[in-house]
Amino acid sequence: MDDQLIDQKLQEALKLFDDGKTFSDIRDHFKSELSEESISYIIRLVDEFAIEESRIQAEIKKAKFKVVLGFFSIAISMLILYGFYINDALSGSISLLAYVPMMLALYLLWKGYKERKTFMKTEPEIDDSKFRMKRRRRK
Repeated sequence: MDDQLIDQKLQEALKLFDDGKTFSDIRDHFKSELSEESISYIIRLVDEFAIEESRIQAEIKKAKFKVVLGFFSIAISMLILYGFYINDALSGSISLLAYVPMMLALYLLWKGYKERKTFMKTEPEIDDSKFRMKRRRRK
């Protein structure tokens, strides 16, 4: 079986998978067209792609959590700074201690934003000896 036909059938199988079909439904769909070995190969590639897509989505969720945590940390840091300001305690070395949580919160916010941006650009890939396939992930 040539690479172009495999790629075409793989695209068709990925579309069926995106539509909510199970692996047994996909297997039944190709039963009349392909050999059992080719069907197993395509199902394995679809499974690998689904696993990679799930991993990327989990990484995006982690990065979003860091951004949200950064916003909450900034809010708490602002409250701490406001408390120091009200008590007129922002003098000397204690003022540095008041700004440390704010800097850490800004770093967390920046780091989460950069990671999210990186993972949003990442596309799932299937490495195989016959071909390398790239496909846009579901939104």
